[in-house]
Amino acid sequence: MKHIRPVIGLLFFFVLYLWNFPVVFESNLLLGKFDWDLYTFHIEFLRKSYLEFGSFPLWNPYYGAGFPVWENPSSKFGSFTHLFALFVPSITALKISFVFYFVLAGLLNHHSYQIYNKSSNLTSILFVCLFQFSGYFFQKFYAGHMNQIHGLFLPALIFYFLYSIQNQKKLIVGLIIFITYILLSEGAIYTITQATFLIFFLSGREIFLSNQKKKSIFQFLLISCLVLVVLSFKWLPMVLFIFQVGRYFVPDQFPLQLSDLYPIFFGSSQHPLLSQSISQMQYRYWEYGNYLGQLPLYLLPILVFTKRKLWFVLILFIFTIWIMIGKGNWINPVTFLDQIPIYSLERVYPRWSLSVVFLYVWCLAEVIQKFSESFKEKYKIYFFGIVLILLTYHTLDVRKMNTKFLHEIFVLKTPTLEIQNKETYPITVNSVPDYGSDSRMFPAITANLSINDIYENLSFYFSNQPFDSKDYHGEFYLYPSHQSIQPIEWKPDQFTFGPLPKSKILVFNQKFHPGFVTNLPDVTPCSWNGYLAVELKKETSSLVVEYSVIKAARSNIKKESRCLF
Repeated sequence: MKHIRPVIGLLFFFVLYLWNFPVVFESNLLLGKFDWDLYTFHIEFLRKSYLEFGSFPLWNPYYGAGFPVWENPSSKFGSFTHLFALFVPSITALKISFVFYFVLAGLLNHHSYQIYNKSSNLTSILFVCLFQFSGYFFQKFYAGHMNQIHGLFLPALIFYFLYSIQNQKKLIVGLIIFITYILLSEGAIYTITQATFLIFFLSGREIFLSNQKKKSIFQFLLISCLVLVVLSFKWLPMVLFIFQVGRYFVPDQFPLQLSDLYPIFFGSSQHPLLSQSISQMQYRYWEYGNYLGQLPLYLLPILVFTKRKLWFVLILFIFTIWIMIGKGNWINPVTFLDQIPIYSLERVYPRWSLSVVFLYVWCLAEVIQKFSESFKEKYKIYFFGIVLILLTYHTLDVRKMNTKFLHEIFVLKTPTLEIQNKETYPITVNSVPDYGSDSRMFPAITANLSINDIYENLSFYFSNQPFDSKDYHGEFYLYPSHQSIQPIEWKPDQFTFGPLPKSKILVFNQKFHPGFVTNLPDVTPCSWNGYLAVELKKETSSLVVEYSVIKAARSNIKKESRCLF
């Protein structure tokens, strides 16, 4: 009962904060604006592949002439969202995953904060609510940035890691690996990069404060290596793929001003417009707004009572604000971060408001913990009562600001497409009618179409021939006769053909990737003008072409194996 009470208290505030959230489930037949199409598409691919083909394919042929799945951070392959999509529609799975991660992260954040900071249950609840009720997460939910809401796990990952430096507990190390896997499987790259940055500096502080510095250094290295080795099956193919193909986006060119911090954290920085516009705003408002609430604003002066051992955290808090401001001048830390590959070309530096809020709320909660310890035992009940009243006020304040536009997210109707594809495999189209989202990929996959008009930050582009082009010869054809060929069995990452003639090239209407293999030991797929192809030097009774993530990890995408025929 002792451990259940704080959980019930935490869930009470979660219910109070998420009171308006059920409105998003009232429109499961409507689609979301902005980036919702992109992530609904990826989840729909996973769901469709399982329901129609009974498989978990590692190649997605439904957009951009084909993309790898396991290596692509956007795919969410192997995530909890993937699991939910096996039982409910794709868009519902994404909504459920938000609530699931919000609650799971809350429990882990509460536990990790308490064991590391040795704080009371009330202070831990206060920390969790101040952090998770910040505007960052609903801003990302509104925009459909379903690879960034997992910043919810940032405190748990950091506190568990810091705790493990001086405490050897296998369960905690297991939780570190578990959280890191969630971030990797959900494609939470921005959360991982910020967590890595903070862990690096805070671990240095932890080692400095340790009485057994050599042991702490060993623990730091051991945990780091263990996480990297255990999860290498996920992060290594992802990193190799991203660095080989590159990323494409326009980095934010304009720095913030100090005066912009107030409207971002404490002003009406939420949709539809910033009530106090920031000096330069290159991207949409959700990249900047992170409403923290009025209570944290009023409590800002009490940071002067920060414990001495947290002064470094306070300095790091100011430093992350400096990063968040962006490229203001040559001595800005962003200039140095840009030299590190994983941080280079950061798209929008105001996204570092996630780390700013984490460090600020940490210091704030610890000051309140310090105040509570100064009260005599018989007066603590009054102090706790005041804290609970203020926390209730805060929850209602941030709920009003952060959740007031939930009803505006899912308002788009699925467009009616005239194209009818009766084949098992998709046929290629350049695009489908615009229905109001930032991309049109979801309607295409539901109609069993492969679309060239894609929305992807990875520079792995290739426009293949659409079905209405004069150069279109089918999704599979023989060169040079251009005779269309039908596979006898088709799965998204595996294509099976019957007898094929010699002295021909079997061409696929999708881009070449060195990860493809065949069932014949002497036959290797090759590139035919950028298209995936197989040289048929002799007659073949049966040919199976499939994607192998193991071969892909060993290959360099930039080096094409050209067909010699």
